Amino acid sequence: MARFGLGSAERVAARGFYLAIVVACLLAFASMGTRAQQQDTAELKARRQAALEKVPDGIVLLHSFNGLKHWDESGFHQDASFYYFTGLANAHEAILALDGIRKETWLFVAPRKSKFGADLAGIDAVLVDPGKDTEQALGIDHVVLWDEFEAFVERRRKEDPQLAVYLDSAGQTGHMLGDVSNPPGLLPIENPYVLWAAAIRQKWPDAKVKEVFGVLDEVRQVKSEKEIDWMREAARLTAEGFWAGVRATGPDKTQRQVEGAVMDACYQAGSNGASIWPWVRSGLNGIDYRLFEAFADYRNMNRRMQAGEVVRLDVGCDHGMYKGDFGRTVPVSGKFDEGQSETMELLNGAYLAGVGAMRPGASAKDVWSATHTYVEQHKDQLRTPLAKEAAANAVKASAWPLHGLGVDMAEGTPKVFRPGNVVCYEPLFAAGNQAFFVEDTILITQGGHEILNPALPYAPADIEKAMAKKH
Repeated sequence: MARFGLGSAERVAARGFYLAIVVACLLAFASMGTRAQQQDTAELKARRQAALEKVPDGIVLLHSFNGLKHWDESGFHQDASFYYFTGLANAHEAILALDGIRKETWLFVAPRKSKFGADLAGIDAVLVDPGKDTEQALGIDHVVLWDEFEAFVERRRKEDPQLAVYLDSAGQTGHMLGDVSNPPGLLPIENPYVLWAAAIRQKWPDAKVKEVFGVLDEVRQVKSEKEIDWMREAARLTAEGFWAGVRATGPDKTQRQVEGAVMDACYQAGSNGASIWPWVRSGLNGIDYRLFEAFADYRNMNRRMQAGEVVRLDVGCDHGMYKGDFGRTVPVSGKFDEGQSETMELLNGAYLAGVGAMRPGASAKDVWSATHTYVEQHKDQLRTPLAKEAAANAVKASAWPLHGLGVDMAEGTPKVFRPGNVVCYEPLFAAGNQAFFVEDTILITQGGHEILNPALPYAPADIEKAMAKKH
């Protein structure tokens, strides 16, 4: 169906040393027999059909990612939506077009260059061959060379003058890649989603361009049984990383040391890599307004953990392209003090009240309301100043993070819960320059919900016992 190919013989000669390294890595990869998750063709076709029905006035254009992995990355990371609708985890130089007017699907692929090294084929292919074999294998109507892409768009614009062009900004994930990379008047230089949109607008400045992230995200939100199985396995692997992080936590240990322990355990358990680089946030680093500062810091806000502090241990390990994500707040010294313990009990009760509201037909507002109501009902019973401060701050909050999970870490929040949604709820209560956090991966079922990850302790005493056993 498809073959691996990167660069010509001349390029290989010019970059011999570097390509030799890449070849060696690819051969090692191939010898391990590690493959992308095999997607079912019928399921892929159903996904594309669902997207086609949502864009009756235009065409969705999804571009694959193209560059090799960075030196410091665990592997190549495909665009989430491109992967979701094609099943091609490694494909480079490809454009998927979903024509909602004609109800046709097109995949435009670059001509295969001289190959080198490992011959990654089939679902693992880097460069995809055009033609009927690929069309049949992927269930895509037309797989042609991408030299035909411009003529295709021109033809469709002539046939349908009001044609809308739908482009994906990738939501939070895309936003984090950088929205503004140059002063006004200059073209952007980073963020593939921004660059793709700029290329389309430059080529067809009069095109009616529309945002499609919300449309595609809605299709992706309901997981199939196979996807749920993959996510359950991702959660199992993540639990191994979580407990390794617990074992590595202690006074005078650095956050980086704990991060390393988490990742080692994920790989040892069989994960393909990090869903999220471990969030090991101790002391003030756990406060909500500082959480994302680490994303702009070379050191990832590294610090030495101190006795008496609590640490947010928020981790995720991949299984194929599917993500794990959950965690708990743990005491650096292995013991919570009285205020920390009471604050944790308040958080857990409020959190589980919110989780209890998760069922088909409910919404994020129902979850937040249940959490808020619990705090209101219990705040006057609190004894310690720390817990009272946490409650006072919590009643002022109107919402807490609640997001979808799947082939992307930050899929959108369902407007209304449906069976097959997978979500993460992560309220954070802050007091005394400390942050308290809890999170599970939760599947919405016909009868309510299911905690998808292996059971982790909630109660402070249970966390302390588990830490004592794990050390």
